[in-house]
Amino acid sequence: MSKKSLLLVSIQFSSFAFFGLSGGLFAKGIPLLIQVVGLALGLWGIVAMKIGNFNVQPEVKQTAVFVTKGPYKIIRNPMYSGLILFFGVSVAYNFSLLRLGVFLTLITVLLLKIFMEEDFLAQKFDKNYASYKEKTFRLIPYIF
Repeated sequence: MSKKSLLLVSIQFSSFAFFGLSGGLFAKGIPLLIQVVGLALGLWGIVAMKIGNFNVQPEVKQTAVFVTKGPYKIIRNPMYSGLILFFGVSVAYNFSLLRLGVFLTLITVLLLKIFMEEDFLAQKFDKNYASYKEKTFRLIPYIF
């Protein structure tokens, strides 16, 4: 893992820890249902990718398999989409400027990881990945 990847992953997991320790991680009512959707989307991404292919760092494993099924038919980063949805609702439900700042930091880290990972995937899977990018969305269907 490169130093940059280590830094990004460290900030990502520190953000998770902050939200877990700062209280009010889960919402109630309809917002909780939206969080469950976010968790389900992330887990679906892991299941579709298979645990052996899963990697928290942006570098692509040498044994990586190109996955285009499940949520990957529509979005290239369903796990990150799920995290953003989950923590976004958490911040909105239990708002503070500090939580918002940590959330914006998390989004920035996830985007940096996505851009790095896409470069690595393009190198590994060449034209297949380029074609896949044209047919899918990065995080949010029909928007980004």
